[in-house]
Amino acid sequence: MSNHPASRILRDFFHPQLAINKEQTPAILGLTASPVVNSKAGKLEELERNLQAISRTPKIHREELLRQRHLPTLVTLTYHAVSTARQFPLLANLGQLRMSLDIEQDPYVKALLQSRPTASDSSELKRVKLSRKTYCQDQLKNLDNRAQIVEKELGPWGAYWYIIACIQKLQMGVRNRSASLELLDDDEKTYLESHLSNLLSCISEEAVPWLDDECLSGKVLRLVDFLVAEQIPGFTGLIFVKTRAEVAVLSELLSTHPSLTKHYTISTFVGESNSVKRRTNTAELVDIRSQVSTLDDLRLGRKNLVVTTSALEEGIDVSACNVVICFDHPPNLKSLIQRRGRARKSESKFALMLADHDDPATISTWQELELAMRRLYEDDMRELRDLEALEAIDEGDREFVVGRTGAKLLLSDAVSHLYHFCATLPTSHVAPVFTYQDNSQGVGQRAITAKVVLPISVDSSVREASGRCVWITEKNAKRDAAFEAYKQLYDAGLISDNLLPIRGYDEAIADVKTEVGKIPSLLQVAGQSKPWHLVARQWQAIKNISSLRCYEILLQRKDETIVTMHMLLPCSLPVIRHPIPLFWDASTTFSAKVYPSSSTPSRMDHAVQSTDLLFLSVFRSRMEAAKSDYVALFAPAEDDHDTQWAERFSGTIKGEKLRQMDASVSALSRLGMVHDLTRQGVPHILKGFEEQSSDLDTLQSATHENELFFHVSRFPKRTDFLHPVPADVEKTLHKANKILLRPGDCEIDRLPLPYAYFAAMVPSILHRIGVRLLARFLCDTLLAPVELSQLDLVITAVTTSASHEPSNYQRQEYLGDSVLKFLTSLTLMSERLRWHEGILSSAKDHIVSNASLAKAALEAGLDTFIQTKSFTGTKWRPLYVSDLLDSTAEEPREMSTKTLADVVEALIGAAFLDGGFDKAIAALKIFLPRVSWSRVDDRTEILLSAYDISIIYPPHFTQLEQVIRYDFNHKALPLEALTHPSYTGTNVSASYDRLEFLGDVCLDIIVSSTSFAHEPPIPTHGLHLIRTAVVNANFLAFLCLTLSMSVPRTTIITEGRNKISSHETTIPRQIWQFMRQTAPAVRLAQQDCLKRYEALRGPILESLQEGTHIPWSLLARLDAPKFFSDIIESLIGAIYIDSRGSLAACEAFLETLGVMGYLRRLLQGGMALYHPKEELGQLANTESVRYEVFRGDDGDGGGEERKLGCAVWVGEREVAKVGDGLCVVEVETRAAEEAVRILKTEKRGEM
Repeated sequence: MSNHPASRILRDFFHPQLAINKEQTPAILGLTASPVVNSKAGKLEELERNLQAISRTPKIHREELLRQRHLPTLVTLTYHAVSTARQFPLLANLGQLRMSLDIEQDPYVKALLQSRPTASDSSELKRVKLSRKTYCQDQLKNLDNRAQIVEKELGPWGAYWYIIACIQKLQMGVRNRSASLELLDDDEKTYLESHLSNLLSCISEEAVPWLDDECLSGKVLRLVDFLVAEQIPGFTGLIFVKTRAEVAVLSELLSTHPSLTKHYTISTFVGESNSVKRRTNTAELVDIRSQVSTLDDLRLGRKNLVVTTSALEEGIDVSACNVVICFDHPPNLKSLIQRRGRARKSESKFALMLADHDDPATISTWQELELAMRRLYEDDMRELRDLEALEAIDEGDREFVVGRTGAKLLLSDAVSHLYHFCATLPTSHVAPVFTYQDNSQGVGQRAITAKVVLPISVDSSVREASGRCVWITEKNAKRDAAFEAYKQLYDAGLISDNLLPIRGYDEAIADVKTEVGKIPSLLQVAGQSKPWHLVARQWQAIKNISSLRCYEILLQRKDETIVTMHMLLPCSLPVIRHPIPLFWDASTTFSAKVYPSSSTPSRMDHAVQSTDLLFLSVFRSRMEAAKSDYVALFAPAEDDHDTQWAERFSGTIKGEKLRQMDASVSALSRLGMVHDLTRQGVPHILKGFEEQSSDLDTLQSATHENELFFHVSRFPKRTDFLHPVPADVEKTLHKANKILLRPGDCEIDRLPLPYAYFAAMVPSILHRIGVRLLARFLCDTLLAPVELSQLDLVITAVTTSASHEPSNYQRQEYLGDSVLKFLTSLTLMSERLRWHEGILSSAKDHIVSNASLAKAALEAGLDTFIQTKSFTGTKWRPLYVSDLLDSTAEEPREMSTKTLADVVEALIGAAFLDGGFDKAIAALKIFLPRVSWSRVDDRTEILLSAYDISIIYPPHFTQLEQVIRYDFNHKALPLEALTHPSYTGTNVSASYDRLEFLGDVCLDIIVSSTSFAHEPPIPTHGLHLIRTAVVNANFLAFLCLTLSMSVPRTTIITEGRNKISSHETTIPRQIWQFMRQTAPAVRLAQQDCLKRYEALRGPILESLQEGTHIPWSLLARLDAPKFFSDIIESLIGAIYIDSRGSLAACEAFLETLGVMGYLRRLLQGGMALYHPKEELGQLANTESVRYEVFRGDDGDGGGEERKLGCAVWVGEREVAKVGDGLCVVEVETRAAEEAVRILKTEKRGEM
């Protein structure tokens, strides 16, 4: 205004140009709390003319503003302005020093003399000598002048502290070659430092005097008294002073004053000069770098009082304060209004400090201001009462009723319903935003409409809604907009028929969810199926031997064939690719190979006789004499046309007769088992003949010398040869090294011993075949649509660990779990394009829950195929067709919900291994038919089409693509992937939540499938530990902070007094820096985490690359906010969609990020996998482990949040205790690490 340069530019240049072409006028909206600088008449109109603008006070939102506005109470703090009783000579010494310095010795004067030795009387030199204006002289003058101001305003103590602090800062800068002194010549540094150090040397032994009333100004004493009286919980305040020197001194004074230290934590804030020519000021104490977090600290309660200059009057977001104090008179009306606006809390105070000798007119002015403020407040309250009266007018109501349920939405309830819906969104602290349009056309005629915008987590198609009516009050207009928004959400399927936010299921599966929730943890299920029942039924159709299927069973020991047998069945067998291992004893292992035979026995009755003979040799006591309808027939393969085979080898030979026969080895091999008649025919294996010897351990006492005995070993009683015999059991079974039997007490089977071996192993062989038959039946019936080709995968999937089979479902369940979650998430996300991440997660959790999968298993009849019984062979008897046909189903058994669910997931894993996602989806259609499963490619195309939109792509996002080494075809994807839910800017479709939901399962399946495929196979528990270590929020956040690329940057450098140059450098650009957000709390969280990252980066990297243990505690101390890992997962989801479902493209990004390299190191066994808390639990064994977290004592008496500590107890003993923690997870992890170290050390000491 007036002759201000900006006003002249507008008047002399802009206005004439505007008269020529009015279309050049820019349309600009400016917001300010005070459009004028002073209260002179006409100034506002002059401002409007200069700017070609109109100043308006907004009327929209005024009702809400009046309710939320809290005008502060004006308080005048009158103080006694007299000189203090106590003085310090340091200030006077500083003035004397400045006046006593010889100008001829000034570095600048010396430089002039040296550069112009013959021009000592030049005009420049004369000017300097007369004016004494050199840099050093100016520095001393500034220091002196500011010290005098400080003494006047704050008292002698303040001036004393200020001078000493400035000198010490200069000394330290010179000594440490501080960057802040780079713009000073060396001579100037030395000159100033030398003279000021001399000034300080005379008081070097004297400490800064203690604060007392005698060395403080009356103004400060009045301020302290006021602050003491205002000490309340949750206090926040600002103190405005004139100079930067006062900021530094007053903050130090208040921070150390004994009456204030317990209740106030004080910080500073001053303006920042952008001039590159600004040189170091010796009189400057406030470090700009230290105030970076001042406002965030005030907002979060880490600081509660800020001493500032006019820098905080406007243009900076400052939290509402309880108290705002003007230490000096506000310079103008604008400053007054702006400072008063900072005191916005309820019952706040705006304090003005007045000296008791101030001009009465000034005091009267402030008193009039106080009355004006009170009148304004009363006018506002009166207007608010009038508005409330208007709101009481019944403007009508309307309702929305759901026909199916009768649920009703009233206009009066709509706002609360809409806020409740927003509270269910995945992002906390989000709420609908209402705006109003005043359509009034005359005085007293109010016509208001409203519009509501929901958080960006809500789909853009239903994010905005407008009221359909015009209202007198904003309150009813707000209800109208909320009513229409809620109806819109209902139409979009985000609100249920009960008019409540949906929780992840629609009406089609709501009843199922209710039923599933009732399933207990332990269920009674069908008994385990007997596969030979199926074979028995097929015997009914057999008329002759030509209808049977013949298989050869080759019994071998190492490479030696013991016997080859034919097995006859009424059905075909699944292919048995691998030999069946049979563990005879701890040192002897047989194997049975089963494959189709090219020849078949000629007569069935001969096969029956051969089977009879085989089973009689071993299972005589368990056979039924009248039955011979065996479910499987056996005949010797080498004698399949020998019709006399059974007759030749039937019966026994007396032992006495054997003594007279050939006792050669070849003869013995043709004999069968030896039965001890004195012990009810206990079978033995004949080893040879021996005479009695006194050192032999015999079962019979010899009564004749040189008597010949059979040397035998006991034939195994057990019939389970599928499981290795433990060494201790083997020793018990074979106590005697040799057993001697009298020939007269024995009978020997004619059936050669190899056939007895085979007969003993038949139960084990039949069990293995039965398992395969049952699995094939499962594939042919329930799983027929899947068309599985690898039967072994199915067998593994339905086998529990309790059955003690060679494999069980646990590893496949691990993989199937990831496949299920991936396909479920992809299906839900593509089918429900409007669902936000919260609903998607809830729906996914329901579908993949143990209760849901267990119910699916029961409904499908899968329970009868699950193998839970361990084969022992105990009481095994030959299987007869008649018995099997007459027998009833197995008794029901108990099975856990988790087992049922695990088997379903294992079958999904089997289908995935057999035929990828297509077969996995076929399996899912069987077990979860209520979900609309379809091909992965189709689902991906649906998602891709949703992002085929035109957007404005920020230019700097091309750097993001360079950082992650992936070029997006659909630019909307990376933009959404890096949009935080707090973002309120333009060019946004949604936040990253949905993409993070998809990226999470993409990451999971990549890690799980890679780990599962590793050779040698990793045990299930190890797979889970590896996944936990990789799919870990803190680990992903660390990589997010680490991955970067260098981008060019131009830096302006000033050299000397007049030289400016540019310097090209590079700076790192990280992924997290591209995230779009507008929440101050998020920005502060980024800054805090970055500080922790800088301190922890080296140790974490070293541990990840070379350490022997995962750095659990270091990652926990990083305590990275979740959004760091979220944007990694959202980028994975974005890449997956953009690449049309390429997990390989996602894996390439993970390779760039460093995930895959870390995963390979874990898979190779390079690091201990256990989390310290899990390892401690193992060391504690049966004793309980308890963690006690506490806050440590910081000892400074301030309000800073104290560090955390943790003590860990094992049983009743405190084993370890740590402190200096930043979060609970960190201190508990560190305490566990220390406890593990202590317990391991103690254990080694005991050994």
